[in-house]
Amino acid sequence: MKREPRPLGRAILSYLFLIGLMMFGLFPAIWMFITSIKPMNENFTIPPRITVQHPTLTNYHKVLFESGIPRAFLNSIVVTCSATLITLVIAILAGYGFSRFRFRGSKKLSSGLLYGQMMPGVVIIMPIYMTFSKIGIIDSYLGLIIANVALTIPMSVIMLTSFFKTVPRELEEAAKIDGTTTIGALFRIILPVSSPGLIAVSVYAFLHIWEEFLFALNLSNSDTVRTLPIGITHFSGEFVVDWGAMMGASVLVSVPVLIIFLLCSKYFVQGLSDGSVKG
Repeated sequence: MKREPRPLGRAILSYLFLIGLMMFGLFPAIWMFITSIKPMNENFTIPPRITVQHPTLTNYHKVLFESGIPRAFLNSIVVTCSATLITLVIAILAGYGFSRFRFRGSKKLSSGLLYGQMMPGVVIIMPIYMTFSKIGIIDSYLGLIIANVALTIPMSVIMLTSFFKTVPRELEEAAKIDGTTTIGALFRIILPVSSPGLIAVSVYAFLHIWEEFLFALNLSNSDTVRTLPIGITHFSGEFVVDWGAMMGASVLVSVPVLIIFLLCSKYFVQGLSDGSVKG
């Protein structure tokens, strides 16, 4: 049956609606960039204006050479990459175990992961802080990495468990007939065909850790370990906020996230959709 073309007027309205929706979603990012290239006096005009009369890169110079943002960027790279890698390794092993083996308490553990994901960070920040303080890892990379791994593990395990369930068991059985062990089948058979799911989990963990604020604020006391979300707040003083520098730092913080998501968005969406086929 041949599909009838839509009327031209309806198609134009649909595209205009989509363009308007896109502009509505992009407006905060556009405003952030425009604010970052405005001199300070233009950022305090009343009423605010979206146009720029005298564009400048002074705010970016201030961010890169007159603030602690470069150090905070390095700290974020160390914490985010380390925690993402650890999360991925744990999620692979746990997800494979939940998807392939049935043992006493497995359903309760799976439910516990879901409950853990739903628990607000403000509920657990105090016990984590007291525990880390007693063992001496406050204001350290180790403390931030452990906290972020704990935050991202539940959802990562849930995602990989669902994805591994979509991989046919016959592939493993054929490999085991050829003499491959269970661990060998995992690394030689399951993981290669599960690359979209692995990328989806990695992107999820990376983005979640990169923008994490609550634990970074409470578990770091010095600039030696403070991450970017905390570094940006230093442009806010007691009586005045340097909006230009703050937005410039926000633009620089967003660039790595944007690049990673653009490069991996195809695999991220595929991993989420494939993993949701079978629960």
